Amino acid sequence: MNKLRNILFYILFSSLIIELNATSYNSLGQTGLINIPSAEVNEEQSIFLTFKKTSYEKHGTITVTPFDWLEASYFYYRPDDLLWGGFSKGLYLDKGFNIKFSYKPDFLLAPHLAVGLDDFAGTGMFSKEYVAATYNFNNIKFTSGIGWGKFVGDSKFNNPLSFISERFDSRQIESDNFDRGGNLSYDLWFRGDATLFAGLEIDVPKVKGLKLKLESNPFDYNNFSCCGEGRSDDTPILRKSESDINFGLSYKYKNFGNIDFSYIKGNTWNISLSMGFSSKKPLRKKNKFKPSIQNTQYNLDKKNEFYIDILENLNRNKIYLQTASVKEEKLEITVDSFEHFNPIIYSSRAAFIANEVAKFNDIQFDKISVGHISRGAQINSITFKSSDLNLEERYPDVLVQRNSSINNIRPHEYKNHEFKPKVNFPIFINNIAPDIRTHIGSPQRFIYTGIGIQFNSEIQLNREFAIYTTIAKSITDNFDEKASEPSSGLELVRTQIVDYLQQTSEDFYIRNLELERIWSPYNNLYSKVSVGLLEQMYGGVAAEIMYKPFESNFAYSIEYNQVRKRAFEGKFDFLDYEISTQHFNLAYYHPSTNILAKWSYGKYLAQDKGYTLDLSRRMPSGWTAGIFFSRTNVSAEEFGEGSFDKGFYFTFPLSIFSKGYNKNVNGLSLRTMTRDGGQKLELGNRLIDSFYGSTRTEIEENWKNYLD
Repeated sequence: MNKLRNILFYILFSSLIIELNATSYNSLGQTGLINIPSAEVNEEQSIFLTFKKTSYEKHGTITVTPFDWLEASYFYYRPDDLLWGGFSKGLYLDKGFNIKFSYKPDFLLAPHLAVGLDDFAGTGMFSKEYVAATYNFNNIKFTSGIGWGKFVGDSKFNNPLSFISERFDSRQIESDNFDRGGNLSYDLWFRGDATLFAGLEIDVPKVKGLKLKLESNPFDYNNFSCCGEGRSDDTPILRKSESDINFGLSYKYKNFGNIDFSYIKGNTWNISLSMGFSSKKPLRKKNKFKPSIQNTQYNLDKKNEFYIDILENLNRNKIYLQTASVKEEKLEITVDSFEHFNPIIYSSRAAFIANEVAKFNDIQFDKISVGHISRGAQINSITFKSSDLNLEERYPDVLVQRNSSINNIRPHEYKNHEFKPKVNFPIFINNIAPDIRTHIGSPQRFIYTGIGIQFNSEIQLNREFAIYTTIAKSITDNFDEKASEPSSGLELVRTQIVDYLQQTSEDFYIRNLELERIWSPYNNLYSKVSVGLLEQMYGGVAAEIMYKPFESNFAYSIEYNQVRKRAFEGKFDFLDYEISTQHFNLAYYHPSTNILAKWSYGKYLAQDKGYTLDLSRRMPSGWTAGIFFSRTNVSAEEFGEGSFDKGFYFTFPLSIFSKGYNKNVNGLSLRTMTRDGGQKLELGNRLIDSFYGSTRTEIEENWKNYLD
């Protein structure tokens, strides 16, 4: 009977195939239907959160789409019916990674194709693999595919990949590579029996954004998402499946997410909510560049009148003149910008304003060169033809780029300029902001939170020296409900974080208080020294020196840190543990894909030695998403659950939400486990991550923003 229903189900789908452009997320945070995935992915540079609730489980997923062919997600799963520790019901917590590779052929009628790996390095409760195809028609999407692992329920057949090797015939319950968890379970991928799945998404007429979702239900819920450290008496009842079909409604609000109500396995209501955005395009249309330019009479000689005019007009438009010099028919200026990190935006705007000022001072230049000053060093020089600096009759960007030149310049060349306006140091930059602290992933409670207030201060003593301070006070938190249980055979360099959170709950605490110097002693060479309370858990001295060649996509740095562990109260006292760490860092940026690879080798806080690999996609807009892992000479047994340190992160520019520009970014960095192996200092302003715009590649990838 079940086979007949499956056949009728697929015939029904085939008969309905006769272009939905919007994608939506399924209840597991994957682009798809209800529980099954589709072959599509969302727009690149997307970040979405998905929350799911049924009568027996809660599921939360972070999904990132760094490319238009790649979707990656990280999930937390809490089943209400499974046991933790053998007796506590509803406290079990699982987590894992999913990844999907999607391909859309150029042929118009060809479907999207995808290969996916779910829970490919975790406990295996969701471990499954699939190949899927999605056809996109006028008002209907049809997805079909073949799945392995936890996809397979009662309806199954022999693995079609067995013709490649008999190793595909069977699938073990647990990977031989499991160890303490966290390792790739590649010896299970695409192994054992397989099953078919399919689904439909149909536009509901006259209700924009509303879709009907209908899918097959191939899962055995006593195996899929099961069974942790044991079943409870409720498990057989809650996980019983009474239907081979799931159905529901999905409402999508613009491009910001979808809410789904569905009925699964014939007896369970399911609700899921996805929300997020893509940073590929600004969410608000940017204001056109229309600078405010005034011709003020200062009653000075012609040249100084011109210099003061440039100074006032650039400052009025929030581009701050550092130096200027007239050299025959060429103007050279250096600037700093608090709103822009895009080198083409700030340099072309500065050149345009300078050219307009020159016109009403009856001065004509053939070329205008603009350099950027960062921490007292000039990191670039971009020269424009004055005739290209026209907002009304703009030449194509490709011609402007051809007429312009980008030059490597000595870091202190600007000090020879004729006009050097005085900067009144020290400069004070202060703000008060919310202090939100979290501790995620404990079985007793998924997330512990604290809310407070923090005072942030930056005092610029001169172009190279600055003092950074963050002082915070907790208003309310629940950290005292969490027991501190470091349980590590290594030095407790990170696993005592709960002690820091708890003992800074009652009084103010100092997150950091440090004196920092960053400077460039030679061309393409940058140095940094920091002294003080460097982060919440450590204080001491941190030093780094970096070589970043202007004509190369490589950067190299060496860092040395001598630190001591701070007392839990977060003031000026220290504990006994003292350590020196050293690392050699190598970074490579691939401009055509925007992939940034960083590799680091050295000694870590727990005295272990090894390497860290960090792979990310870094867009010129400031959007970044990446993963990292560390492998050291600590064994999986010594490290503990997770086997080795790993995690992911993403950042996005806050300017996508506004009509103007700013340098502010926000994001999230999350480790799968807080352990002591493979741990570095959490330092700000690391040189290997700094000085964007100091290479030819970093400048040339931004020409589309000329005079934006």
